[in-house]
Order: sequence, then structure tokens, then C-alpha cells
Amino acid sequence: TMPVEMQAVTRAIVAGDMPAALAALYALLDRVHEFPPALNMMGVVYFRLQRYGDSAVVLARYAELVPQRIGDTRVLGHDLYSLGRYAEARAHYEKVVAASPADSEAFRGLALSHWRLGDASKALELLDRVIELDPKNDEAWTWKAQILFDEGRDEEALTAAEHARDLDAHASHVWFVLGRVLGDLGRTDEATAAAARFKELDVAAQAARALENQLLYAPRDTALIQRLLAVHERTGDLVRVRGTLARLVASNPDDVALHGIALDALDRLGDVAGARTAARELEARAGESLAVWQHLSSYYVKTGDARGTARALEQVSKLHAR
Repeated sequence: TMPVEMQAVTRAIVAGDMPAALAALYALLDRVHEFPPALNMMGVVYFRLQRYGDSAVVLARYAELVPQRIGDTRVLGHDLYSLGRYAEARAHYEKVVAASPADSEAFRGLALSHWRLGDASKALELLDRVIELDPKNDEAWTWKAQILFDEGRDEEALTAAEHARDLDAHASHVWFVLGRVLGDLGRTDEATAAAARFKELDVAAQAARALENQLLYAPRDTALIQRLLAVHERTGDLVRVRGTLARLVASNPDDVALHGIALDALDRLGDVAGARTAARELEARAGESLAVWQHLSSYYVKTGDARGTARALEQVSKLHAR
């Protein structure tokens, strides 16, 4: 039977509150000593907090207690890799993929461990396995391009890098690789443009990482989330903007102003369907706020939505008459 405290752990993790999850896990383990599911969850939480050493200790103990669940411990491989313990990481990833042969992320970790240990050929073989399992894994394609470039296989590297770029054009690493490959191929103007795009995205990625680290300890801080939103919007990254807006609204669902921010951000980025959905959400919460209905009327007029305009202007007129 799952202890009732696990519900608090799950709620905290869903809310993105890693410190609260960790506190709940400690409370549970004080009562149910070395409860394996709690140890596994604690290892994952420590990893998300970038406490890789602590995560490794906890997950190693979990693996000792339930060796038949070794396939659940991919994160232990990530810990060891992040700590620069590449040979240990490789050995652990090998155990994980033996138990979970469809775990593409474990294969990716295994590939990079081989690469760090000097075996580029094996790394490329394993990255192809990752891509076979998960063809849209842009990071696998990017690392494949990086290794092919390092091996002097420029044309193959270019193909892989372009594929990675097409999967996620806002990932900075792929533009770094593209710039180097294009430069090596003598395509100077394209290489310069790629390098400039890398610089822009790398600055944004560093800013986003700093904010994400702060949000681990304050997951409902709307000011931090709005700063993160601005970072992603500046680079035109609609996918990450959508994800950040979901976090922003979830941080305080009853705050009408946050729904207005969502509408404006999606509208600015040209996400017609997303903005339309955000407008409906805002309309459902507008109540008797004149400012919100005026906001909606401006949006509906601009987008040529006659019915929406009529609804919003009717409310504006009623509220003005009071």
C-alpha cells in the first residue's frame, strides 16, 4: 500500500515545488525507513535540483534495495555523467538499457558516455539507436552532428545538424554546430549568420536557466515566470512561450490579468489559434471588469472577429452605462 504521504509528494512535484517535495519525502522516510518508491522519487527530485551527488547516493541505494528495478534508474546514469564520472555512467547506462531496451534517453546517455571516453564510433552507433527509437529527438541529432564534425565528416554532419535545426530551431547548440560545419565547408556568410543566431540563443538559454533555477525554489513566483516568458518571446520560441504561459496561468488561475498576458503574448507571436483560445478563457473570467472587456474588444476588432467584437462592445456599453 502506498503511504498517504506520497500524495503530498506528488502534489508538490506537479506544482513544480521541489523543496516541498523533498521535505515531504524526508517526512515519509522518517516514518517508513528506506521505502523504495520514496527513495526513487527523492533521487529524481535531487537531480532536478542539480544536486547530482545527493541524487546518486539515493538512487544507488534504491538500486541495491530493488535490483530488479534497475531499469527505473536512468537518472543515476545522468547523475554520474553530470559529475564527470563517465566510466561509471557508461556502466550504469548499460545496465539500464539491458533492462529497458526502449529507453531512448538512457541510450543517449550511454552514447555520450562513450564519446566522452574517446569512442566516437560507438557513440554514433548508439545515437543512431536513439534516433531509431525517437526520430524527433533533436538533441540526439545535434550530438550526432557534433561528433561527425569532430570526425571530419562535414557533409554528414551538415545533414544531421540541419535535421536537428528543423526539429527545434530555438536550441542554441545546433546553431553552434551549424556555424562550425558551414565554416569548414567554406560557406562563410551562412556560417556567420549561424554563429550570430547561436550567440543570441545562447544568451537567452543562459538567462532561462538562471530563471528556471530560481523557479525550482519559488515555482509560483509570477514575476519570475513573466521574466522567463519575456526571454522566450524575444527569440520567437512559440513552443516554450506556450509552456511558460501555461505555468504562468497555473500559478494563479483566478488572476484575470495573467490570462490577458497570455492573450497578448500569443497574439504578438502570431499564434492565431492559441490567442483565440486565450481570448475565450479571458472572456469567461472577465466578469464586470471594464478594462478586460475593452482589452477583448481591441483584440477582436484587430483580428476581424465580428461576433467577438459585438459581445465585447455590448459589455463595454453596459458597464459604461452604470
